[in-house]
Amino acid sequence: MHPHVRTLILLPLLALARTLHSQSAPQVLHTQLTTQSAANGLTPHLESVKRSGHPTWIGYSVALIPGLQLDSNNAGTLDLNNDGNSYRRNNDDPIVTPTQAILLIHVEQGVATRIRLVDPTRILDAGDQPFLWLTNVSPTDSIQLLSSLAKTESSERRDRIRSSALFAIAAHNVPQATVALIALAEPSNPIDLRDKAAFWLANQRGTEGFAALRKYARNDPDEAFRKKLTFDLTLVKEPAALDELIRMAHDDASPEVRKQAQFWMANKGGKKVGADLGNIAVNDPNAEVRKSAVFAISRLPDGESTARLVELASNSKDPAVRKQAVFWLGQSRDPHALDYLTRLIKQ
Repeated sequence: MHPHVRTLILLPLLALARTLHSQSAPQVLHTQLTTQSAANGLTPHLESVKRSGHPTWIGYSVALIPGLQLDSNNAGTLDLNNDGNSYRRNNDDPIVTPTQAILLIHVEQGVATRIRLVDPTRILDAGDQPFLWLTNVSPTDSIQLLSSLAKTESSERRDRIRSSALFAIAAHNVPQATVALIALAEPSNPIDLRDKAAFWLANQRGTEGFAALRKYARNDPDEAFRKKLTFDLTLVKEPAALDELIRMAHDDASPEVRKQAQFWMANKGGKKVGADLGNIAVNDPNAEVRKSAVFAISRLPDGESTARLVELASNSKDPAVRKQAVFWLGQSRDPHALDYLTRLIKQ
């Protein structure tokens, strides 16, 4: 048989094998494992487990975004009922990034109490609780269920479930995950839900996630949310994220947001943002923002920060800015800063 013909035959078979493997139930100890198809929807299975009244683990396979390292990506048996995610691992073992993950939802007393993502090669210990393994779960169903859990769980468990659900959504290797996180970050949702959704848009959802954050940074009416976005933008790998931070530091309507943007642009941009911070320290209409810019300048690399601080200490027309510049020069370990202060004292 010609090699090219053999390849054409083998590739579909390999793809089928990967699909079948991703549908295979994990090895689960101390449980009664049941397998069902969720081809007609995921929610009915969850509701059925809720009605049963028995503490139960539900699991299914999801495609994982590239490069995500699960905290349970190691050898050894994983106790599902241990919130600490304890495990044993040989430090010499190489870290393997999986392409699939097992998404686990624990249901007790009619509500979801835990959500976990684990490596499919792990041996799981269900602690004598039933385990329902679902096949044929569509990514859309999975994301819709997780979105509802992020929004509706009871208050005593809300924070833990919300954080876990949003992480699980962000981990899905499908475009619908980005769409769902954008919807959860919309102004109609509670601020803590918005904050967490924006974090994962920044951290894991690439160009599309950044586009959503930039829209919020420019148009969102909530000052506290925009202030939080200044940190989220430091997590974005797109080079334009730094440009957006610089824009916020100059142009945001809120002095508090401008100050926070200065801080994070200094951390993210280094020497690239020295001139912009110097401009803000001189020209921003708000005195507190000008002082904050001096602090941000002090966080630049030594050579850059010293030169900018000396310039402000010598030439700023704002006495408060000059005072701040001298103060931060005094905190510097750069010998050029000490030289300037020595000359200043001798004048």
